[in-house]
Amino acid sequence: MKSHSKMHAPERKKTRFSILAKISVAAIVVAAPAVVMVGTSSASATSTGTLTITGHGWGHGRGGGQWGAFGYAVEGGWSANQILSHYFSNTHFSTVANSNIRVVMTENDGNPIIVTDAAPFTVANVSFAAGATARMIRLSTGSWEIDSLNPGTGSGCNVSSAAWTSKATVAEAQAVALPPTTAYSTETFANALQLCTPVRNEFLRGQIVAADYMGSPRTVNVVDVEDYLRGVVPSESPSYWGTMGPMSSLPTGGSVGPQPAGFQSLMVQAVEARSYALSTPGQYVTAPGGPSYADICDSTQCQVYLGMNNESTVTDQAIAATAGEVMLMDSTNAIARAEYSASTGGWTYGGTFPAVIDQYDNVCITNACNPNHDWTTTLPISSIEAMNPSIGTLTGIDVTARNGLGSMGGRVESLNLVGTTGTVSLYGYSFEYDFGLKSDWFSFSGPININNNSPTQSGSTTSGAATGPGNGYLIDNATGGVETFGDAASYGSMAGKYLYKPLVGMASTPNGQGYWMVASDGGIFTFGNAGFYGSMGGKPLNKPIVGMAATPNGQGYWMVASDGGVFAFGNAGFYGSMGGKPLNQPIVGMAATPDGKGYWLVAADGGIFSFGDAAFYGSMGGKPLNKPIDGMAATADGRGYWLVASDGGIFTFGDATFYGSLGGKPISNGAWATSFSATKDGLGYYILDSLGRVYTFGDAKFMGDPNTSPGWQPVTYTGITVTP
Repeated sequence: MKSHSKMHAPERKKTRFSILAKISVAAIVVAAPAVVMVGTSSASATSTGTLTITGHGWGHGRGGGQWGAFGYAVEGGWSANQILSHYFSNTHFSTVANSNIRVVMTENDGNPIIVTDAAPFTVANVSFAAGATARMIRLSTGSWEIDSLNPGTGSGCNVSSAAWTSKATVAEAQAVALPPTTAYSTETFANALQLCTPVRNEFLRGQIVAADYMGSPRTVNVVDVEDYLRGVVPSESPSYWGTMGPMSSLPTGGSVGPQPAGFQSLMVQAVEARSYALSTPGQYVTAPGGPSYADICDSTQCQVYLGMNNESTVTDQAIAATAGEVMLMDSTNAIARAEYSASTGGWTYGGTFPAVIDQYDNVCITNACNPNHDWTTTLPISSIEAMNPSIGTLTGIDVTARNGLGSMGGRVESLNLVGTTGTVSLYGYSFEYDFGLKSDWFSFSGPININNNSPTQSGSTTSGAATGPGNGYLIDNATGGVETFGDAASYGSMAGKYLYKPLVGMASTPNGQGYWMVASDGGIFTFGNAGFYGSMGGKPLNKPIVGMAATPNGQGYWMVASDGGVFAFGNAGFYGSMGGKPLNQPIVGMAATPDGKGYWLVAADGGIFSFGDAAFYGSMGGKPLNKPIDGMAATADGRGYWLVASDGGIFTFGDATFYGSLGGKPISNGAWATSFSATKDGLGYYILDSLGRVYTFGDAKFMGDPNTSPGWQPVTYTGITVTP
């Protein structure tokens, strides 16, 4: 059940819309916005106008995106583990042994438990012949009555007007197929139990157990996790996805051979579903504070589970290929509650798992285009007035807060419905629920006063420092690879080596004979003549590292975290930070002054923060941006700087000169600009996109890029560093 009272804090269940089902919500209790009353009379007449609502995504957007995972697989060529690491960046992989899980079959809540089987079975040690039907009824005493269907009064699940005979009264009841076995994988429709419910009849592997919830009967399917997933994965993601895209050489797992690229998205679904199912054992209890009777439910409030009814050989292979694989939270090693939704709209929500750009959410290949990335619907104004009578006649809608991630300013966190007799404050997801919208990422247009409160966007990926020019450049990627172009030399990389966290930044030594690479956990990797002066690896961070800069003589460096925290090592001086101070948007990059006695930090909304001898020359803070800022570079004399946005837009301040940009020119294939580096004389610059393509402006010379090299890999390219 969803409860969205306007007067009291709603319990936000799961509000996830899966590909194949609409789902309700995950428990986050928050304080409700206030209800402001300016009158008590209701409107005397309803309005006749209509609002147009445009939005993005389908579902809550937390954690993974199902359409996005499919896009990363078939368009980006990513492996399942790359996709999972992108969405769940603060987790790591592990494996667990197969075990039983208890699933509440919610469609039968409160009803007698009626089972049948084409083969012999037992209920609480009462034997039933092949084709017989049994019933378990909870008595007022707390015991269970075991009944058999009388001959000639029906068969199988056709029992609507049947007669029953009591066979036994027992304290506990469960149905078991014969012969008893734990090898549920070998069960077929010919010998598996069938549960008869008012909604549908389901073939179930394992056992069917009668349970009690505060005097009301509950039906529980006890089955092992891997067989449970056989009923979940194809009910959450279309099994045909596994047959789409080109044949892939990416690893699968176990004995599963090469598969089309789309198969990786089903592997993603299997790991997400397994992790989610095992993350909160025993959550269903007989009464508040009572013992547990189940671990998870079969509905959209948990994960859709249809037993054997919807199993597929394709998804069975994806489950086998990831057997036992789960994600563990980095901070606790607990199994991650890996939420996911059908479509993120292009940005994940954030929260337990850091928000990320979901660049392939807008996937569109033959017979598989995401219809939920962008959507439009209409809503009669009268329906809003009818649901909120205290406002009288609706005169305006004021969106009071958004999460700042993506177009329109991101998802609506709160809004006010303003009327002639009152104002009602709502959560964005409450409005979504009340009026059946696909998500809480939306904006309004119509014949009333509307404030959509969407001046900026947020967020970003990685940033690169401008280390100034020469006849070569280095390009790094999130998996630790480094590629050289022109006369730039390679001194090693982290490619193929274990990384606890992805790499997010790079800086060159003054003579170009070495470089540092930094990971999001603050780990530092040195190559060539780059010295190691310390790191944040293994130390607690409030927020992940997003970039770095080196001192002028190369004997130190700074790191910056997304909350604006600055960490100085070697001869790098600490001149202040934004750590612990309020930020409108997260920090996404930094640049040092030429003498190393100061630095700038840049936020995703283009806000600039200067420290030490770094002077402020202006910013984009508070100004509209088509896309978020994701990096910056300083001019050689330190009297200006450039900012680059994820769409390749360039903004210049001080003595930084504009030589062109990619703003307004769509970067193809769902890529985005990730890094910027200026030439030595400041008369040009380079932009790198996430697919490894280099764009040159001014006197910057194109010397090749990963996207056109034979060794191109489907990874995110994160930084371009011009060598001296």
